[in-house]
Parts: sequence; C-alpha cells; structure tokens
Amino acid sequence: MNPLPWRMRRAHLPGASPWIPLARAWDLSPEGARLAWLRDADGDELGWRLDPSWARSTDPYLLPGVGGAVARIRAACERDETICVYGDYDVDGVTATALLMRVLEKLGAKASFFIPNRFNDGYGLNLECIREVVAQRRPTLLISVDCGVRSLAEVEATRDLGADWIITDHHALGPDLPACPVVHPGLEDYPNPALAGVGVAFKLAQALLDAAPAPRAGDGPFLDGLLKLVALGTVADMVPLRGENALLVKRGLLALAGANGPGLSALLRAAKVDGAVRAKDIGYQIGPRLNAVGRMGGAEDAVRLLLARDAATAASLMERVEALNLERREIQRALGEQLPPPGEEAFDLVVEPTAHKGVIGIVAGHRMRAAQRPSAVCTVIDGVAHCSVRAPEPYDLRALLELARPYLTTGGGHRYAAGMTFPMNNLRMVQRTLELGARDQAVDAPDAAVVVDGAGTRLAPSRAELERLEPFGQGFPEPLLLVEGQLAGQPKTFGAGYRKFRMAGEAEEFTLFAEEPRSLEGRLCLAVAPQDHPRWGRSWRVDGAVDPREAP
Repeated sequence: MNPLPWRMRRAHLPGASPWIPLARAWDLSPEGARLAWLRDADGDELGWRLDPSWARSTDPYLLPGVGGAVARIRAACERDETICVYGDYDVDGVTATALLMRVLEKLGAKASFFIPNRFNDGYGLNLECIREVVAQRRPTLLISVDCGVRSLAEVEATRDLGADWIITDHHALGPDLPACPVVHPGLEDYPNPALAGVGVAFKLAQALLDAAPAPRAGDGPFLDGLLKLVALGTVADMVPLRGENALLVKRGLLALAGANGPGLSALLRAAKVDGAVRAKDIGYQIGPRLNAVGRMGGAEDAVRLLLARDAATAASLMERVEALNLERREIQRALGEQLPPPGEEAFDLVVEPTAHKGVIGIVAGHRMRAAQRPSAVCTVIDGVAHCSVRAPEPYDLRALLELARPYLTTGGGHRYAAGMTFPMNNLRMVQRTLELGARDQAVDAPDAAVVVDGAGTRLAPSRAELERLEPFGQGFPEPLLLVEGQLAGQPKTFGAGYRKFRMAGEAEEFTLFAEEPRSLEGRLCLAVAPQDHPRWGRSWRVDGAVDPREAP
C-alpha cells in the first residue's frame, strides 16, 4: 500500500453540526445524520432509503415509451403471440431478463428468452442471432432488456422477418432511435435518468401489472420479489444509488432478507451471506458469481438459476456457477500480473492480444482504482481490439467515446463503465483522442486522494443504523474513516496472503484483504470501513494506507 493524501468528503466549519436537522427529522443518531450530510443527502434524498414506500415510486407512465410497450405486450398476450426476451450477459441484463420472464409468465404470455454469447455474438442485438431465434422459435414480438437503443438496422431487418421489437435500455443514446417503442430513462427529462437496465424493466412491469402508485391487492409480494432482482442488477451495474434507485434497491434488499426461491437461496448460500443483505454483499460476493457465467461463456444458465423452481435444479446450476467463478478468478489474477502497471498517461490504455475477453473489464476496474483515472484493457480478435473501459468520478466515458467515435467500430456504455471496439490500425488515433479528452476532463478531477468521513472509528454509526441507511454504493459510498495508531502484536495471515491485526486503543480487529509485500509494523495510518457480521460483530476492512502528514 502506497500512502495517499486524504481529504474530507465534505467541508464544514469546526465545531458546527449542520446535520442536526437531519438527525431530528429522521430519528438518526448524530453519527448517522453526519454520514448522510457528508453525502449531500438532504431530507428528500434520505426519504428514498429511510421511507421506501410505494407512494414515493415514480409513475411508470412518465417513463418514455412505456405506454406503447404496454399496449403492444398486452395485445400479444391477448392474441397468444410468441414473445422472446433478448437480454445481455452481465448481471444487469441477466436480472432484467429473469424479471421480465417472471412478469410475462404472470400475464399468461407464451415467452422464452435469449442471451447472446459474449465471445461469439458480442454485445447488443446481433442480426444472425435474431434470424436464428425467429427461425427456431417463431416469435412475433421481441423485447430487449439492457441493450438495443442504437440497433436501428437490426430492428428494421427484423420487421422483414415478420417480428416486431420493443427496446428497453439505459445505455447512451444515439442520434436516432429504432423504429419501434423505445423505453429509455434518458428521454424527455424522465425524473430518474440513472435507472439500470433492470430498473427500466421493472418500471415496465409496474405499468403492465397496474402497480402504480402501489401494487394491486395481493400483488405486493410479487412486486417485492421482482425488486430482489432489481437490487442485484442495479448495484452490480454501478449506477448511482440515489433517488428512486435507492428506493428500489432498499426494498429489494429488505425482500432478500426474507424467504427466497431455490435459485436465490442457493446463490446467497454460496456467497455466504447471512441475515440482512447489504449492497456490498451484492457488489463483492453475489454479483461476481452471476457475472462469471457470462464472462466465461454463455450467460443463460445465470437466468435459469434465478428462475429455478426446485432445489435440485438450483443446486446443479449453482455448482456450475461456482466452478466458472473460480476459473474466472484465476484468469483475472494471471492477466493482472501479466500487464505492466499504469504509467503517467491521463488515459491508461493497454492492449494484450492474448487477454481473455471475459475478465478485461474487471482488470480495467482494478487499474482505474489504482491509478484514479480512466483505464481500458483490450484484447485483440481478428485484428480488432475489444476493450472494456472504466473511469472514476468525475470523468464521463460517454463523452470520451464520442470524441473517439470516428475511429471506433462500436462504443457505448455508462459514465463510469463502457466498451469499445476498433481496428488495430486505428490504435494510435484512438489512444491519442482519449488521452487528450481525459486531460481536458482531468482539469475538473481532484487529485488522487483517499476521501474519508473523518478520523476515529467512534464516528461510525451502529450496525442497525447502517442498515437503515442502506444502500451504500455508487453515489452514496460506504463509511470510510481514518484511524491512526500503533500496531498491537503480530498480524495473523490467512487466505491468499490476507492479514488480521489489532491496533492499540481499538477494540475491534482490522483486516487487510490484499497481498501486501510490505510488512505491517510500527505506527499505522489507515482508511478503514466497518464490517458488521450477525455472529462475529464489528471488525474493520482496510481500504488503503493514508499519509498522516496530508491533513486537509
């Protein structure tokens, strides 16, 4: 760990407590209210997570395209048409596919699903895949989830095959829309433009089930069951957990803590998640397992796991998922060790022709966090670079990819996660364009630093209050506190070189989940996050080393 300077998440006058009104309004402790205030959460923002009632949910018919999509799906159900849900291979796409399948089943529709293969079919609508699906299953209606908003030619060609499209997506819009109903939160000033793909699918489900502003009598448990999937996909896709996203995820987390079907139960057991489910459980344990299926091949087994209705089927599918996840970890570790460390460039782009396409996104994320600037890891297939790109706040990958668009074959995604392809003979121009764009964006980017909520573990709210403030994640980060003191005793090594240790004056244990070659000794200054377990109580996860001389 190389010590970094640190800064407070939000500045306030010494001795002032501007969070006290939040504490009074929402019955929070000073520590909990302070944490919320440091995240710029006013009373309205806190309401989404502390009072996640259906009454707060946005009217789904405000989402552009929902009206036309509902009419077409209901007509298909009435005419007994065959419907196919066309998904995506990441957690967002997999959960959105499973969610829409559950809804269509409830409506009595004749429906199946298709997930493209990351390696053979690529991202988004693939015309060869569409032709095969239409030829074999004879659908007259296809519904995309988490993809398709830029697939104008594929939608047009499908009409010649005798089938219609409904596109539901949340990725960057192009200059024109496909000629079909398009459900997208980036259109017409929708109040929650940051919906994940599974969130878009859920809003469509709300409208289809007449579940606004609240579910009809008896439908509440079914809708909360759908929100379990929304929580998984939304957290895993790293969209901001603020506003309505916080409400949807919070209700989903609460539902996951209750009874679950065979598939989700098997998934939670494999992830060793007990009791209350937290957003970080999804981010670190559950999401990577679901993602591994698509990263290592076809993702349809991930959908089958989520839809499994008996324990034997779920156990068999979960065994396959675990094996793929272990394989993914080993390939990811090897690639991370093989690549050179990031240099001084404003945009870190590295090409490794032999890199496994399924893990380049994870490795790009690791490099981005280490360098605190945009990073892309690329593999090469038939002379074409296939790249996964990640960026920290406040960069915007959508703007960067638009700058490079003349040299790209494909490119799109979110503000902080995207993908692109380009001919290798365009590498120099792509690299140069992204470098210049990142330099411009870096003008507004703060210097790399550990952003903390203050000094001292006493500032952390209780476990119960942290659960009230969930979900923590993108846009509402988990608590991170600075702690300084003398190492007490010798660290204990476990796992893959990880260590547990104690510090003088601190009651709880600290854990370093990193293979750190430098020994832990003497006086330490660390940024740590609270880890609460229903059986083992509180401990602290070391997030990084901090330079004690760099006070804000």
